[in-house]
Amino acid sequence: MATIQINGIDYTLPDHEKLNAIQAAARFGVEIPYYCWHPALSVVANCRMCEVEIGTKDPASGEVKWIPKLVPGCQTPAKDGTAIRTDSEKVKNHQKMIMEFLLLNHPLDCPVCDQAGECGLQDYSYERGQAVHRFVEERTINPRKQVSPTIQLNQDRCIMCTRCVRFTREISQTGELQVIRRGHHAEIDVFADLAVDNPLSGNVVDLCPVGALLDTTTLHAQRAWYLTKHDGICTRCSSGCNLSVETNKGRVWRYKPRHNPEVNDYWICDAGRYSAGDAHAEDLLPGCFRLETPGADHVAIEPLEAVAELGRRLHTIAAEGGAILGVIGPYQTVEEAFWLASYLKSLGERITLALGPVTFEGVDRIFAPDKRTGRSGDTSFVVPRSFVIRAEKAPNRLGVEAVLRHFQGEVIGFKAALEQVAAGRFQAVHLAIGSPIDWIDQTTAEMIRNHVSFVSLTDTRISPLAHLADLVLAGATAVEKAGCYVNAQGRLQRSKAALPPRPGTLPDLDIAALLLGRADLPPKSSQALAELGQTIPAFQAVRDGVVPPLGVVLEPLKPDGSALDNGAPPAPDGFEPFQDTWFLPKQERVEVSF
Repeated sequence: MATIQINGIDYTLPDHEKLNAIQAAARFGVEIPYYCWHPALSVVANCRMCEVEIGTKDPASGEVKWIPKLVPGCQTPAKDGTAIRTDSEKVKNHQKMIMEFLLLNHPLDCPVCDQAGECGLQDYSYERGQAVHRFVEERTINPRKQVSPTIQLNQDRCIMCTRCVRFTREISQTGELQVIRRGHHAEIDVFADLAVDNPLSGNVVDLCPVGALLDTTTLHAQRAWYLTKHDGICTRCSSGCNLSVETNKGRVWRYKPRHNPEVNDYWICDAGRYSAGDAHAEDLLPGCFRLETPGADHVAIEPLEAVAELGRRLHTIAAEGGAILGVIGPYQTVEEAFWLASYLKSLGERITLALGPVTFEGVDRIFAPDKRTGRSGDTSFVVPRSFVIRAEKAPNRLGVEAVLRHFQGEVIGFKAALEQVAAGRFQAVHLAIGSPIDWIDQTTAEMIRNHVSFVSLTDTRISPLAHLADLVLAGATAVEKAGCYVNAQGRLQRSKAALPPRPGTLPDLDIAALLLGRADLPPKSSQALAELGQTIPAFQAVRDGVVPPLGVVLEPLKPDGSALDNGAPPAPDGFEPFQDTWFLPKQERVEVSF
């Protein structure tokens, strides 16, 4: 065990961790300010904001021998005998000097800057800067640039931390950004005829500690302090990236990455980031509908009436000996799949369950940074972790398959189920989909309609089948419900509700609870998860209904081979997700029960 001293107090660090002074101090609640350092990027010590006093403690006498000059904390290893002083007048005066230097050419446009409220310059200027601005010469004015269709570079605000440059060289390894010229003429720029055009490009906006790089999709749309943050899971592929879903006034404004070293590290892809508008898409189902006359328009009905009619129709068909097909899509949470499958199987023996359509696009795209490729600074404290954009565009195939396998011993795919429908085997088909992308074409929808007497659909978007189904129930989008998904690694993770369900809609868990005739309404996803864990052995790790912050690997569902892992070592005990100091939420994260 290594013993270090911080501001005169001794602390103990585990032997297996290699931390720098910033990380070690943060572990014990002591903040060392920084701008250019990031745990996933090489250390360049550009900003000098993290400089502290460093010494070595003599184990015999207890005397500390201090280095005369201040040393960057980002480059200093926290090893046995290291002494760190962060609160001396020497350190405080240095921080004031650095803040004055960084603000020499910075425009005073905080009232119109999108970074206001989560800006490193604002916070550190208030906490560690000085009120007097001595610079009277003319400021350097740099142009505003559009470095990609979704990213704007305000060079006037840039402090040359080079986080964005290092990201494109070390993580995405596409290298679009560079530093041009020298001294106070230095700028961030793209190479000629290039744009920041890679699948992870939006992460440079998250990395920027000031308002230099901004997302044009939300530019001047919301103030950071109005946004409420909710923990969510991305449903655009089977990686299951951790999201911060940020809302205000009943609308999702943006997705930001949440750090999970076991899944997505510090990043999310652009496809996931810019899917924040899914909850407000123009083609969302506006309510529940019933087809009273074939060929006529659907008639709007109340959600509870729609659920009651669905239950009556399915019960009648099953009682008459009819065969029923239940299709559960891979966008359903494991709780929804479990309760819906339980209900359908309770109707009788002629019930078949099938997995909904699973979309694949291309092949898995793997970003696998190491300690050398593209890196020019110190990588002693970097733990390289890969990031995967998966070809499988469904968040919960493994989870739904495990539920189906429990109830009928096998998994019937959507294609095989359609073949049985075309053969005229079923009198009724109920589909619970909830997909944010197109999943069925007109020809397939007409085939189902022509071969089945009763078709019911629970979905979020208007689809060709929604125009033909006898009964259409509008379900909740991913941000309007709480529940768990099992990603491609077999890791179960929980997503929390960020918005209430749209008027005229019901979450699929509520629909299943009503069909089951449960008395404990409105249902809680944690209760459903506990019942799932106590019923299906593959989910016994969550039999208490509680999911750890980083999720939990369900060993029976973990695919063979370690290639699906991101190469990360296990998170240490007492792990706390990394967040830039200035980006820490000023309010508690909100968990809403809808």
